[in-house]
Amino acid sequence: MSKQSRRPNRAARHVQQKPPVSSKQGWRLSKNLAWALALLVVAGLIAVATVVGKGGNANAAGPIKVGATAPTVTGTNVLTGKTVSSRRLAGKPILYYLSEGVMCQACLVQIQALQQQAAAIRSGGLQLVSVTNDDAGTLAQAAHDYKITTPLLADESRQIVKSFGVLGGIPAGVGMHTDTADHTFILVDSSGKVRFVKDYPSMWIDVNKLLAQLPKVS
Repeated sequence: MSKQSRRPNRAARHVQQKPPVSSKQGWRLSKNLAWALALLVVAGLIAVATVVGKGGNANAAGPIKVGATAPTVTGTNVLTGKTVSSRRLAGKPILYYLSEGVMCQACLVQIQALQQQAAAIRSGGLQLVSVTNDDAGTLAQAAHDYKITTPLLADESRQIVKSFGVLGGIPAGVGMHTDTADHTFILVDSSGKVRFVKDYPSMWIDVNKLLAQLPKVS
């Protein structure tokens, strides 16, 4: 055998198989993968909670109860540009109508019907305030088109609706949209206590029937 044949092949000697991954190293890889998957799951749950928080489950505590103190409501009347505040109306019973607004034609027709019965509403000592989840410009245009003249608040942030716990209707999710009001009436008496809370998923209630359902307040 020649010296050359006995000399080990340098290339063969240089290329060596990597040692197999030990069970301990494999366990570490599996553990890291498990942590990564867990983090992804947590991130997904947070994302879902954020989306749901804007919608129906934002009312986890349910709608405001009769007898509870009503939240402070403040907004700009899109018809006049003036501030409407429950504090300024203190001492006067307020009938709130909270609805989807412009994307619900029946809701705007309901406001028209309430307006037509404005005298009857005032005779009961009530102040009517309608609230929708539109932006101010869109709501103002709709008010012009439907010839609405009663106080109209744009609650685009859903702050007012959420404060009453009626986002998505009663119970939450009964409405067509989980991220808007449905067709809800709330009566607050002169002392600031809630006296009536009811949602009408059919998107309509005859005003005379509604007034007959309302308790007498002062």
